Amino acid sequence: MSAVGAFRRALAALPLLTAAGTLQPAFAQPGNAQQEAETQIRHAFTLQHQRADDALEWMQNEMSPQGTIELQRATNTLVLRDRSSVLEHLLALLRDFDHPRQQIEFEIFILEASRRGSGDPRSELPAQLTDELGNWLAFTSYRLLGQGQFEATEGEDVRYEIGTEFRLSFRVGTVLLDRRLKLYGVEIERSRSAVLDERVFNGHLNVWVGKPLVLALPYRGSDASGLVVAVTVRSPREDGLGAGD
Repeated sequence: MSAVGAFRRALAALPLLTAAGTLQPAFAQPGNAQQEAETQIRHAFTLQHQRADDALEWMQNEMSPQGTIELQRATNTLVLRDRSSVLEHLLALLRDFDHPRQQIEFEIFILEASRRGSGDPRSELPAQLTDELGNWLAFTSYRLLGQGQFEATEGEDVRYEIGTEFRLSFRVGTVLLDRRLKLYGVEIERSRSAVLDERVFNGHLNVWVGKPLVLALPYRGSDASGLVVAVTVRSPREDGLGAGD
C-alpha cells in the first residue's frame, strides 16, 4: 500500500508542477518589459546655431524603432527618447550638426539644350560639369542662357537673378557629415514678359558639396528641347565641413 500511496501522491503533484511551469514565463514577461522600458532615456537638446526642424528629418532615420522624437519649435529644441546606446549616438550627431553657420559658395548655370542643331558652349563650362552633361543627358547642343556665382550662409533665404530671364530662390540648409546640403523650397522662375512669370521648377533639392547637380526640365513645349539647370556648391573652408548624417 505504501508504494501505491507514493504513486498517487506523485500523480497529485503533477498538475502543480505543470501550473508552476506555465506561470513562470507569464511572471517573467512583465519583468522583461519593465527592464526594456527602463533602458529608454529621455533627453532634451536645444540647438544654438542651426534649426531644430532641419535636423528632425534625418534624426528620425537614426533612431531605433522604439525611439521617439519631439520638436519644440518655440525653443528650437528636440526631445529624444531612446535606448542609452542609441541616444549617445544621436547626441553626438546633433552636437556636430549644431555648428556655427558657415558660408557656402554657389555656382549656377542655366542652359537651353536641344537634340537638334549645333552650337555647344560646354567648352566654357567647368570640366566636371561637362562630364556630368555627357554622362546623364542625351542632348547634342547647348546654349548658355545665364550663369551666376554667389555666397550664402547656412539657414539664409536666397533670391538671385540669373542672366536676364531667370530668378532663383531657396533656403539654405545645413551641410551634413556626408557633405550633403538640402536646399528648401527651391523656385526657378522665368520672366516671359514684364507682367507674366513662368515657374519652371518648385521643390526641395539635395546637393552634395563639390559635385554638380544637373536638372533637366521641359522647355518650349518640345521633346527635342530642354532647360538644364546645374547647381554646384562649395565650402570656402573645405576642412571641417560637418554635421550629422
